[in-house]
Amino acid sequence: MPEITKKIDIASSVSEVWDVLASFESISDWANNVTHSCLLSDQLEGIGTCRRIQSGNSSVTEHVTRWEESRHLSYEIQGLPPVFKVVLNTWSLEPSEIGVQLLLTIEITPIRRLVTPIAGLACLAFGRINASMLKDLKGFIEDVSPLRKLEKQISLLEQKIEKLETRNE
Repeated sequence: MPEITKKIDIASSVSEVWDVLASFESISDWANNVTHSCLLSDQLEGIGTCRRIQSGNSSVTEHVTRWEESRHLSYEIQGLPPVFKVVLNTWSLEPSEIGVQLLLTIEITPIRRLVTPIAGLACLAFGRINASMLKDLKGFIEDVSPLRKLEKQISLLEQKIEKLETRNE
């Protein structure tokens, strides 16, 4: 069964990275290759949670198979060519010197042994996609997320100032 692991270090806490990954339906907020995402299950987290993602004209569903709070998140990708029996992405979080080392592993089980070379090539393609997603997540957490928090704080301050001004009128 071919597999490829990509990794990146993120200057953040494990809990901040987990919060983004655990918001399973919101992958389109930070992954540039995902144009739309939504939950297909009533469940918001844990094993059994299911989402649909769209990338351009293609869409797949992703079903959570492993959910270990702040440690591992795995999901099976369904809707790919039928030559693959199982396509599994696994996110793993480990503390690092700068914050978190995030690993993303793609594992592909071919439907038949003869298709193993095709699964290997698909692993290479998914590996490039996963490397891009890791960079996107790093940028979101290190750059975008703090900016959004600051914007929210500014908005709250503006609301408080407005209330104070209306009291004084």
